[in-house]
Amino acid sequence: MTTHAEGNTNEARRPMPRGQAKLVVETLGKKIAANKYKEGETLPIEAELSAMLGVGRNALREAVKILSAKGFLTTTPRSGTKVAPRANWNMLDQQVLGWHADPDIATEAFMLDLIEVRRIIEPKAAKLAAERASREDIANIMSAFEQMKVNKDNHDKRLEADILFHSLILMASHNPILSQFKTAVSTYLKAHVRLGQEQTNEEIELDLEHHQELAWAIASGKADSAYKIVADILGQNRKHFLT
Repeated sequence: MTTHAEGNTNEARRPMPRGQAKLVVETLGKKIAANKYKEGETLPIEAELSAMLGVGRNALREAVKILSAKGFLTTTPRSGTKVAPRANWNMLDQQVLGWHADPDIATEAFMLDLIEVRRIIEPKAAKLAAERASREDIANIMSAFEQMKVNKDNHDKRLEADILFHSLILMASHNPILSQFKTAVSTYLKAHVRLGQEQTNEEIELDLEHHQELAWAIASGKADSAYKIVADILGQNRKHFLT
C-alpha cells in the first residue's frame, strides 16, 4: 500500500513530458529569482537534481545551458553548477523580468528599481517620439489611447491598451534599441497592477487625462511637454510603492 507521504513523493517525481527543458528552466529560474537557491550556492549534483525535477539528464543539461546564457548559473568541472552573482543576471531578458515580477516573487525594491529605469529612459523616448513620429505612429498612439479610454472600466483591456500605448511611443522614437525596452514596460505594468495600490476612479480618470495630454503633445511635436508628462506619470506610479 502506498502511504500518503509516498504518494506525494511519487507525484513530485512524476516525469515531465519529453523535450520539456523549458519547464526545467522555468522551475529553476523562479527558484533562483525567489532566492530559494542563493548566490554562490552549488546546486545538487546532476543525478539528484534530475530525479528531483523528474526529468532526464539531457533535458536538465539543456536547461542549465539556457540559464547559464541568462547569467543565472556558472558551471565548472570541479565546482559543479553554482548560482551566479546577481550582478551577472540578464535583467532585461524577458523571461528573467517575468520571474522577478511574479506576484509570489516580486519585491517592492525590484519594482522601484524597474520604475527608476523607466524614469531614466521613457521621458527621453517620448521627447524623441514628438520629434520623429510619423503620421502612422501618431495615429497608432491615438488609437491605443482611445482603447484605454473606451475600456476604462475593463481592467484587463485597459491594461492591454496601456501597454500598447507606451510600446508605440518607444517605437515612435525610431531608435531600435529603445524600442526593445517595451518588454520591461510590459512587465512593469502587469506587475504594477497586481502589486501596487489599487487605483481609485479618480486616479483612473487623472491617469487617462495624462495619457491624452501625452498623445497630443507627441502629435503636436511638443517634445519638452512630452518629456515632462511622462516624468509626471511615472512619478505618480512610483508613489504606489512607497509606504
